[in-house]
Amino acid sequence: MKRVAVTRPARFLASAEEYLRSKGLEAVPVPMMEMVPRNDGGVDAFLDRLQAGKVDVVILTSQNGVGFLLDRGGKGLTGMLGSVEVFAIGPKTKKALEQNGIMAKGMPSTYSSECLAREFSFPGKRVEVLRSDHGNPALIKGLEEGGAMVAETILYDIVPLGGKDQEAFVREALSGRIDAFTFTSTMTAKSLLLMAESMGALEELKKEINAKKVAAIGHPTAEFLKSNGIRVDVVPERFTFEEMIDALARVL
Repeated sequence: MKRVAVTRPARFLASAEEYLRSKGLEAVPVPMMEMVPRNDGGVDAFLDRLQAGKVDVVILTSQNGVGFLLDRGGKGLTGMLGSVEVFAIGPKTKKALEQNGIMAKGMPSTYSSECLAREFSFPGKRVEVLRSDHGNPALIKGLEEGGAMVAETILYDIVPLGGKDQEAFVREALSGRIDAFTFTSTMTAKSLLLMAESMGALEELKKEINAKKVAAIGHPTAEFLKSNGIRVDVVPERFTFEEMIDALARVL
């Protein structure tokens, strides 16, 4: 059975392992980052604008963002969002909204910030973008070029992890017993490389990764890997974990 490294946050590892098993693959899981809610007053300011009727469009870029927003917004948030147009960046974000009684009006054909900005424009409207601190700047730029008045609220910060579990994972990777590496975001890749660098094993790890198959979700993640000397074999057309694994399975 081929062994596939999965570097997702801890909350997603169980479902990732299950999906890999369904494809006849064994997961080698390690969380390379964690998500921490932002408490700088930005979310409260957004909620005040929403309640005051100063928002026309809300864009949520991840299912994680939906969860953090609902945790902060309380029971009244669903009703307030019902008075504006809500857009989701992908099917998991859309599903997370719908499970909480919030209907998404639209979703880009490719689940990325660039595609959302390209396919939707909101001239003259007050648009709120709710996302992590590592959001793609192309979204804000594209919306503003389309005539929207954009406010960005950071719901959570993405923090790299570098403890004993991550160190053990680097050693496992260096052993040659992993057949493929997957990266779901730029931060998962960056965190892994930082861990290897702190161990004095960065170049050795890159060599080992390049000897195997590599899959990445999204062009920013793929470009980050390439710029750091790592070849990328698979970037799925639709940016979901499941489609990445499906594409990877075809080349293993």
